[in-house]
Amino acid sequence: MKTIKQILGVAVLFFLMLMPQNTQAQFWEKVAKTAEKAAEKTILKKTEEKVSKKTGKTIDDAVDGKPKKKKKRKSKSKKKKGAVISSDNEENNSTDAAEDSKPSFAAYSKFDFVPGENIIAFEDFSQDEIGDLPARWNSSNSAEVVTLNNTEGRFIQIGTGKGSYVPEFINEFPENFTLEYDVVFDFDVSEYAYQRDLMVVFSDVQNAGYELQKSTPGKNGFVFAIRGGISGGGKVDIHKYCADRNLNLRSDKQIGQLKKDNSGRGQKMHISIWKQKQRLRVYIDEQKVFDIPRAFEKATVIRNLKFYSQTTPENTFYYLGNIRYAVGKPDMRNKLITEGKLVTYGITFDTGKATVKSESYGTIKKIANVLSDNTQVNVLITGHTDADGDDVSNQKLSERRAISVKNLLVDEFGIDASRLKTSGKGESEPIAKENTPEAKAKNRRVEFQKI
Repeated sequence: MKTIKQILGVAVLFFLMLMPQNTQAQFWEKVAKTAEKAAEKTILKKTEEKVSKKTGKTIDDAVDGKPKKKKKRKSKSKKKKGAVISSDNEENNSTDAAEDSKPSFAAYSKFDFVPGENIIAFEDFSQDEIGDLPARWNSSNSAEVVTLNNTEGRFIQIGTGKGSYVPEFINEFPENFTLEYDVVFDFDVSEYAYQRDLMVVFSDVQNAGYELQKSTPGKNGFVFAIRGGISGGGKVDIHKYCADRNLNLRSDKQIGQLKKDNSGRGQKMHISIWKQKQRLRVYIDEQKVFDIPRAFEKATVIRNLKFYSQTTPENTFYYLGNIRYAVGKPDMRNKLITEGKLVTYGITFDTGKATVKSESYGTIKKIANVLSDNTQVNVLITGHTDADGDDVSNQKLSERRAISVKNLLVDEFGIDASRLKTSGKGESEPIAKENTPEAKAKNRRVEFQKI
């Protein structure tokens, strides 16, 4: 039995056969237009549905606080695992990435470290040959001078073993001093190991060459340690040891640079240690990690410092560099307001650059406070360089550095720009004329003169 659709189809076909040819053409034209309009309506309806759905989803996400997902780009480069050393003449392709990863200047807003007034010692290993043990150091373990592929300068590489590394050029220990240095580690922090430690030790041992195999030499001292490869990542700790054991103390904490995701591996950490009589403060990059009011007993006399490493696994490396030791308590207010001139070493720059390093924040903030409290005082900011490089380049560099300092005082601390003048002297007015790391460090300075 035929269906209704079949019967209708046959009827239409019979009707068309009886229809004149010109009438058939008009009929099919109307059918085509009707079909075209129907198709347009269908497409518009589908498009409206999709747009409505997508728009609704976007609005819902905005209301719910859900961020829009972005497609991940595939990285062509792979992170290298293992040593970060390079040859002395290898092109540095990672400097820009390292610069981008540094904390911003504003991140140091709570950083109150100010280095000592006078530089006593500076070590950048520039006078040592690559692959050699540093000439001015005594050691009970092996170490060699290397360069790294992601940061400027030279470092000593400290590997597996146990022993001391004594900077024999540091032999003055007054009540107030500061010690700064850079550390890079190259090992898997998430991998458990018994010992992966790098310490700096202040002690009362009479001779720096004594007890080189001990991490706590003498009877009284203080230790700051970086410890990597322990359960959960790494940590830093301090240890005060005394002849009277009842006065001993210990404390430790975990830091972001030693997280077990290895994000800090191969990255430079800047360590700042500040001793003021009995008090000792320790900073890592922009963070103050320890502030110990009785780190040293009144009767304790510090006679030397050394670095001490004890690591048991193979392929475990620490890199130590840019060591700066300064003494004296900075008296910026008296120097600038009363004496009329302040010479500071606390404002630093990368080699050949005019951008102020973030760790200069504490020094610039103190100078800004002095200027804010003495609104009638105007100053001339003068940049100075060492003698490395040519005269013309150093002159221009010193001028740009002075301008950078002025801009920070104006932009970050609100000092009126009309109160600040700038100039540069390049290498033309050295404080020290020797060709030593210490002399060069003293000549790299920023001066503030009341005008």
